[in-house]
Amino acid sequence: MSYTHGPLPQWDAVGGYGSGTFEAGDPHGAVWRLWLVERPADSDPLPPGYRLAPRDNLTNPTFVTREHGLYYAMDAAGMRIAADAVRADPEGAARQLGLDGE
Repeated sequence: MSYTHGPLPQWDAVGGYGSGTFEAGDPHGAVWRLWLVERPADSDPLPPGYRLAPRDNLTNPTFVTREHGLYYAMDAAGMRIAADAVRADPEGAARQLGLDGE
């Protein structure tokens, strides 16, 4: 897991790209998992969409919408887990997201 051209993490597929599960490291060395839940269990309070949680504690994930697709979900999750780094380098984050006009 690496950072290239800005503060947002690079996501790696877990179990191949068809799995719907991805991992990325944050600037402090923690590994985060992003996974798709199409049909939540009755005990799951979150709606269908992506879940984001530290890999070593998947029991209390946060919701990430799937409304705009996988890459949007990865960008949104990356901004959450690297929030301090994004605030420190907003131009780098904009460049990574393709929002710099280039």
